[in-house]
Amino acid sequence: MMTSLAWLMIYLEGSIKLALTLIEVTSLKLESVQNIQSASPLLSVGLPVYNGAKWIIDAIESILEQSFTDFELIIVDNASTDETEAICRDFAARDTRIKYHRNPDNIGLFKNFDRAFELSTGQYFKWAADSDFCLEHFFEKCIVILDTRPDVVLVYPQAYLLMLDPRGEEIISEYFDDFNLEDERPSERFIKYLNREKINNAMHGIIRSSALRKTSLIRPLPGSDISMVAELTLLGKFVEVPERLFVRRFDAQTSTLLMSKEIAKQRKTPLGASLAQKIDLHTYRFISTCKAPISIAEKWRICFYLMRRFTWLRHKILRKTLWLITLKRQAF
Repeated sequence: MMTSLAWLMIYLEGSIKLALTLIEVTSLKLESVQNIQSASPLLSVGLPVYNGAKWIIDAIESILEQSFTDFELIIVDNASTDETEAICRDFAARDTRIKYHRNPDNIGLFKNFDRAFELSTGQYFKWAADSDFCLEHFFEKCIVILDTRPDVVLVYPQAYLLMLDPRGEEIISEYFDDFNLEDERPSERFIKYLNREKINNAMHGIIRSSALRKTSLIRPLPGSDISMVAELTLLGKFVEVPERLFVRRFDAQTSTLLMSKEIAKQRKTPLGASLAQKIDLHTYRFISTCKAPISIAEKWRICFYLMRRFTWLRHKILRKTLWLITLKRQAF
């Protein structure tokens, strides 16, 4: 008969073998995860598009020609009926960084923007538009700041606006956003952003994906893209690159601020917000503030500002309307 010591030796030998097997399996799993992570690009660029054949070639080429190359380009086609699909598939066949996704049905502008982010894998994310284009060092200049500043959640460059004059000739003008929001207080960043915002160029900057996931993204309400960026101000600082590296096309075909009702209907893009929607949007901003990882004092300061802003809203709308009338006169 085997002694107790012999049984103990057999038990220990079996336990050691089991432990070594588990260590080996765990190591393989970790190696697999590391391989997946290393295969993910540092930057994901999401390009939602609907019937963008007119300008999308320039937009895609401006992305592919960036000096920074560690990115994926995710094109989300919202069931286009023009040549968009053929153009995008041709680009995807020639460059492995491009991933083309086509929705079976038009899910609307806002949901398509969210879908582009949902499909991303990068540490950083950027929304691109089929009618805009980026100058060569856009990505590089923004990412170097995000890589070295963990307190920053969004970096964007200064921009040009590309419009059409009454003869149909393209004219380029410099645009000033002034969203260099590096205040230590989240409430200060939040308030400055909403007070200065006009055409939301900052949204087309490069964003830390971990911060963007903490927001509500773009809800199906006019103006919710602005609220989403305002949420980001509560999560970190914004930095403006002092170089003009972004060209935004701004006309009746591309901007919801100038778009006709017919084009908006085709794109399933809501133009103006009803009173009920404005109240919903304002409520959403209160809720986002209450959920934000900031102090109670900061939350109270923002909520007090939002209550005052609700009464100021009619004056802001009047100022913005006058500004848009000026832009339309320049564009048409």
